[in-house]
Amino acid sequence: HENTAKHVESQRVEAITMLAAGVAHELGNPLNSLNIHLQLLDRCLVGIGDHDGADDAREMLEVASKEVKRLDTIVHNFLQAIRPAPPDLKPIRLRKLLEEALAFMRPEIEDRDIRVEATFSKGLPSILGDSDQLKQAFYNLTKNALQAMTDGGQLSIVTSLRDTFIDICFRDNGKGISSDDMSRIMDPYFSTKSGGTGLGLLIVDRIIRTHGGELAIESSPGEGAAFTVSLPLKERRIRLLQSPDDAIDIPREGLD
Repeated sequence: HENTAKHVESQRVEAITMLAAGVAHELGNPLNSLNIHLQLLDRCLVGIGDHDGADDAREMLEVASKEVKRLDTIVHNFLQAIRPAPPDLKPIRLRKLLEEALAFMRPEIEDRDIRVEATFSKGLPSILGDSDQLKQAFYNLTKNALQAMTDGGQLSIVTSLRDTFIDICFRDNGKGISSDDMSRIMDPYFSTKSGGTGLGLLIVDRIIRTHGGELAIESSPGEGAAFTVSLPLKERRIRLLQSPDDAIDIPREGLD
């Protein structure tokens, strides 16, 4: 009965997801039409010149254009979250991918006065993955950690091998997550940040799941949070004697 209930729930979620994806896709056509007509209206206003009310009209047009672009971004992110493209699986090196994601985030890391420390286990094997999608996931997790540390702090990224998985843990010492927020953190559009869409972690979870992996979250209020990505190895790893970890301290000025 339990398996049947899980199957029915899975089908229900899949049906709702397909419906939501269809609605989001259909929204693209009127948004595109609105954008085109707003551009045409802008050209008309150029021809009007500086007649009475023209400045007010241009200001309202600019607001409308920004809102259309914002809606388009929300729809795009929503579709990416609930219906990600199939991953283009190729052998990749996690260390290189993480370093590239951190280098991309360097300006925000410096601006927020945050120290990043990355520790890579020796002899990390290659895995099969989509480098663009995984980089997006690592970027989202890093950004999420940075935004949780409003007055500086430290982000620790630790990779380790476990049976047939590679674990990548992003641990910050920010404000942490309340138990109430923890229960809703994967809900679409739930966000504790002003102006946040709430889709960041949902996108991460979808990307990791399409790679056959899992995303685990641990946190307590005031004690920071840890987001652990577990990705399957390219092939089953034979247990060998443990090698000492290769710890690398990445200063804010040396991310690249």
